[in-house]
Amino acid sequence: MLQLPMMPDIEISIALLGILSLASGVISGFVGVGGGFIMTPALIILGFPAQYAVGTGMLWVMGNSIIGTLRHRRLGNVDFKLGCVMIAFMMFGVELGIRALSAAINAGIAEASVLIVTICVLIMVGGSIFWESTRTKAILDKMIRENNETGDSSRISFVVSILTRVNIPPILNFPRANVRISLWIILVIGVTAGVLAGFIGVGGGFIIVPSLVYVFGVPSFIAVGTSLFQIIFPAAFGAARYTIDGNVVIFAAFIMILGSSAGIYFGSLLTRYLRDISMRYTLAVTILVAVMGSIIKVITVTNRSEAAWLKLTMTVITFGGLALIVFLLVGLFIAAIRRKKGKYIPVWTQSLVRD
Repeated sequence: MLQLPMMPDIEISIALLGILSLASGVISGFVGVGGGFIMTPALIILGFPAQYAVGTGMLWVMGNSIIGTLRHRRLGNVDFKLGCVMIAFMMFGVELGIRALSAAINAGIAEASVLIVTICVLIMVGGSIFWESTRTKAILDKMIRENNETGDSSRISFVVSILTRVNIPPILNFPRANVRISLWIILVIGVTAGVLAGFIGVGGGFIIVPSLVYVFGVPSFIAVGTSLFQIIFPAAFGAARYTIDGNVVIFAAFIMILGSSAGIYFGSLLTRYLRDISMRYTLAVTILVAVMGSIIKVITVTNRSEAAWLKLTMTVITFGGLALIVFLLVGLFIAAIRRKKGKYIPVWTQSLVRD
């Protein structure tokens, strides 16, 4: 057990913190999220007060995103121009989110507010991505059964086809992401993601990645690298603000960053072996795992219940779910290696791995 310097009355399991950091690093490196939507509720489950969970999670997101960006830059997955434009609008939103959380803290409803907002947003985003991914995989599986070439699983969505016709100036062109879109659309998405980042302690990646893919039409793995890049700056700003307020446990964040470094390397490597449909599935399932753990936690907060079985259930769902996701990704990686060698792989994996 680890006793945190700033919270002497609270002990944190080093083993669980290590599992959380490693698993979050793998998922972050693969799907392009800072990992705050996983880390914040998980830290609350481990026993961090809400403001410490948000602040410490934000500092971890910053370090996590820097490592991930460096790795994805080598793979050519970052559109720096698009990322910089997103950053400008997200910074404004982060300040609004931090002020909203401060108001919730003063009202004594911070922990419940953070968890409830997290749950609502994640259910909408995760459910939508999971439904779209399941539909796309069914189409790819059918093409494989009929011996047709699957190609890339990315498709231009109805939303993309509409928004790319919005010609409200100024119109910006991003060659690396192969996108041309109105600045006003970027403003709305950036500010929204920033508010969420500041309020619930996330980098905004779980909003940015789906937005880049489904709203802007950016190729999935370009969206992954670009998302990690733009998360660095609002996360750094948010971490600085929470540090000034004394709501960051730097020692814990340092341990978490060390634990996630190896995971990020493996997660980014997966982008060379798995299709973008695998990335979207992973993002959706990760979001839904975070939702289940958060729902149980909010029940304990609102009912002021400290039942041992509830705490055990939260821990099993959150940490067991993340471990299962990593296990499945390792399995798909092995399947991709086997496919490249011309060996048999299960039918259900064929639409998820690259040729």
